Amino acid sequence: MSQTLTPEEITTLREFKRQLFNLYWEKFGVFYIHVMPHPKLEIGKRGLLNAEKESGIVLVFGDKAVKIIDSHADYIFAELQFGSTWEPTIIPWDAVFRIYDKFQNSASQLRFLQLDSGLDLKPKESKPEKGDHPNPKADYSEEGNVIRVDFGGKKNE
Repeated sequence: MSQTLTPEEITTLREFKRQLFNLYWEKFGVFYIHVMPHPKLEIGKRGLLNAEKESGIVLVFGDKAVKIIDSHADYIFAELQFGSTWEPTIIPWDAVFRIYDKFQNSASQLRFLQLDSGLDLKPKESKPEKGDHPNPKADYSEEGNVIRVDFGGKKNE
């Protein structure tokens, strides 16, 4: 699996993961996605905790665990429930490792790419300002920058 993928193979793998996700969404009430750490993975204010930074996180998808979902060519945007909190989540297809249903009657293990493959759709171009980083993190959201508000909850650091 250390073989480098061509841009066409990466695009094909992303499309396959997207179609597989759509199939699970349509056919299963609840299913799980094991997502590996990735530079473009975003889980609201929560992020990845402790061991998740190494082994990834398993996310639950179902009618009660998902408020909003939008599938794109390079990623999924979803508002997922973590306890009583809804977190905006961006999951790059490159980070998806496993997809399986609640009873594990159907399970798929897929190749994941931990590094940015550089094939993402280009974000809307803007003129760089002084002090910008040479490799800014791509903004997946349609609205531009996302403002996150801390309503005074405790922070675990």
